[in-house]
Amino acid sequence: MKLFSLALILAVCCFLTNCAPPKKESKKKYSVTVVTGTKPYAGTDANVYITLINGRHSSDKNELRNKYNDDFEPGNIDTFTITAKNLTSITGIRIEHDNTGDSPGWFLNKVVVADKSTKKAYEFPCYQWLAKDAADGQTSKELPLSKVINL
Repeated sequence: MKLFSLALILAVCCFLTNCAPPKKESKKKYSVTVVTGTKPYAGTDANVYITLINGRHSSDKNELRNKYNDDFEPGNIDTFTITAKNLTSITGIRIEHDNTGDSPGWFLNKVVVADKSTKKAYEFPCYQWLAKDAADGQTSKELPLSKVINL
């Protein structure tokens, strides 16, 4: 009887506070194009990650890696497909690396994130070093949206 009463109380409290089970988070695929600069030693051997941002909402951190490719070399334009939280639009990104490898410093020109479902691409210029031993010593940058491109 006590167990039934407790279950009934929990059910009523849940109903009154509208505590429905959490909804499964909607995800979608994005295409991420990264342009590495052409300066000497601009490429990186570090692991690179991106987080998509829309105001107070953000995706999980996604690693950018193409198996068997030598990504992020000077002058490279590398494209990746990630699965991330479905954001209605993208207002910023966080791009970062883990400072590993023989040559972790990286000069990033820009990142373009394309959402084929909305036919929009979002451009994030950087034109800075992400390196412990250059510029501001940071390996992570939060980049604001520069422009939206209709695909």
